[in-house]
Amino acid sequence: MSKESGGVVKTTKKLGMAAGLLAMCVMTACASGKSIKQGADEFSIPADKYYEALQLQDDAMYFESIRAWSEVLESEPRFAQGHFNIGLIYDKLNMVPEAIEHYELAVQAAEDSREMIGGDNPALEDGGNITASIALYNLHLGAAYLRGGLKDEAIEALKKSIKDDQFNPTAHYNIAAAYMARNDFETALIHADIAVDLISKPDGKRASGIATDVDMTQLGNYLLRQARCHLARQEWDKAKACLERARTQCKFDIPVDMQKQLDEAAAAKPAEEGNE
Repeated sequence: MSKESGGVVKTTKKLGMAAGLLAMCVMTACASGKSIKQGADEFSIPADKYYEALQLQDDAMYFESIRAWSEVLESEPRFAQGHFNIGLIYDKLNMVPEAIEHYELAVQAAEDSREMIGGDNPALEDGGNITASIALYNLHLGAAYLRGGLKDEAIEALKKSIKDDQFNPTAHYNIAAAYMARNDFETALIHADIAVDLISKPDGKRASGIATDVDMTQLGNYLLRQARCHLARQEWDKAKACLERARTQCKFDIPVDMQKQLDEAAAAKPAEEGNE
């Protein structure tokens, strides 16, 4: 059976990943609150509610966590991480419109903070951190747009993500899906190729030819997307090569519909050659 994951990659594993986003927000504890540095902005949120929201999120108590994050945001509506975490939860619950709303708010809040960085502003040194966070927010926003059928909006959000983080393979993989949905297979293939190149780490010393730290399931899905682009362009040999790599390196079964397309193309080729 194929392991292909479908249109987009959702990067929500265990939602406690939210704690890792503190690269954008440098926090210092105080008696009842936390001082948040978000780009050029600095504000305070209630520490108890912040930790409660994270714990509830880790414990998969999603609606309780939404309530806690909402209380955090009542004290500081500009807190991008809070909006993003609510978006992650709604995404996990497959509540796509609600996820989109909060991802948009996260992007806007972070963008507003980034715009204030520049010149002699002491926050300039934090520009890289907030840029990385905005790339992540736009990555999730683009994926949510695509699942909601908003192809053009997905492409724009993912373009912004790639602009801020051009070496993220998931962003290229997702934008390839968005271009495929628009039947722009040439551009889709460009990004599908980049996604495969970025995630692949050749290692001639291993039988698989791939480094040990490569996520083989992810690579396999990326190869299938690459193959679908080639099939749409009737590039049969290139599609076959992608599928063979997915089969041998990633131990994927070739999807039945893709094998059928290759078989039909192979059957048609002798007839076409005989008519020449």
